[in-house]
Amino acid sequence: MAVLIAGLIILLGVHTTRLIGIRALAVRVIGEPLWAVFYSVLSAIGLALVIYGHILAHPSEAIWSPPAWTRTVALVAVPLSIVLLIAAYVPSHIRAFTRHPMTLGVFLWSGSHLLANGEIASVILFGAFCVWSAVLLIEAYARGGHFAHAGSWGGDAAVILIGLTASALLAFFHMQLFGVAIIGFASETAPPGI
Repeated sequence: MAVLIAGLIILLGVHTTRLIGIRALAVRVIGEPLWAVFYSVLSAIGLALVIYGHILAHPSEAIWSPPAWTRTVALVAVPLSIVLLIAAYVPSHIRAFTRHPMTLGVFLWSGSHLLANGEIASVILFGAFCVWSAVLLIEAYARGGHFAHAGSWGGDAAVILIGLTASALLAFFHMQLFGVAIIGFASETAPPGI
């Protein structure tokens, strides 16, 4: 569990540097290019530790038993979250309307997984991402701003098509990737969770 928590501190910490003012200070001191390298390396280390730490900790002790409806919520929320993640990179009405599609996508992904999982490692993992993204969303919407280019209907179609395709592939390979079956692919020995 310590590896998972250390990874979360590094990964979410480096992604919070702008919010707490460290990014601007670091860029002034070491410059934008060196900051970008430092940021990328720390992000990669944090992500690797999160993945490895969750593998080490899973399955962990259950602290509650999620009701069946929470899995349905996740089945709807996760494809929406992936569409939003894709929208962060494609000029579209979706991106312009939400203004912060990636953070909103992380919030939907982590919140739905938090609802659907009751074991402690997953609660720590998804709870940390859920709280982090909620704080960033509140700050971002309070700050305001918008994309200069509103996007196009073609961009919307591309975002939805790519997002839903990625969601279908993720659902199909979820057991192989994460050891947890989503729909119709469960074995009797598969651990509970999403």
